[in-house]
Amino acid sequence: MSVPARADDPWYPPDFWVPASRASEYPYRYGDLFKAPTADAFGRDLISTGKKPAPWMGVLVLSPSCELVTKAGDDDPVTVARVRDLSRQSASQRAQVSAGWKDTPDGPSVAFASFAYLAPVPWVEGFTDQMYADFRQIAVVRYGDLKSAGRVAALDHEARVALIRRELYYRYRWLVPMDSVRNSEAVRIRADAAFIGPKPEWASGR
Repeated sequence: MSVPARADDPWYPPDFWVPASRASEYPYRYGDLFKAPTADAFGRDLISTGKKPAPWMGVLVLSPSCELVTKAGDDDPVTVARVRDLSRQSASQRAQVSAGWKDTPDGPSVAFASFAYLAPVPWVEGFTDQMYADFRQIAVVRYGDLKSAGRVAALDHEARVALIRRELYYRYRWLVPMDSVRNSEAVRIRADAAFIGPKPEWASGR
């Protein structure tokens, strides 16, 4: 099923994840996908099978909003959103989540504002299907536990801009133009003398 998304304003870029061969060049950051730790910072079980609520398949880093390695010790908290398998949704829901838009009598409208679409990670078993992060289901985990669980994929810079924009809409209902979010992120990166890893082309100049 297709959704008449706004072709002039797509929510998500075609490329999502840094290739596995280059992931080691990128420190852990906002938007990176991790396997779910066994428990959150307060001891709540996240992954045991057969438990209720159902186990978490993965988590998406939401805070700190920069490089975790420069800001966190093993006992420091990291805020994450629950990642879910999109295939469990209906065909119409999958189409709306992946587009970020839905058709209404008044024209395209934001669909599932509390969800952020995540592309498959074809090189990691268990994450080869489409996914989404659920901003409504948040956990605080220890940085050390997150590292032990393991990063599944590093988010590409362009996809990170899309995620920032999506979270802005979820939290404040601000539909900020993608170019404005990208420009703000470029200013932040250029001003960060301690920035680690490759920079996007749009943030490389002065």
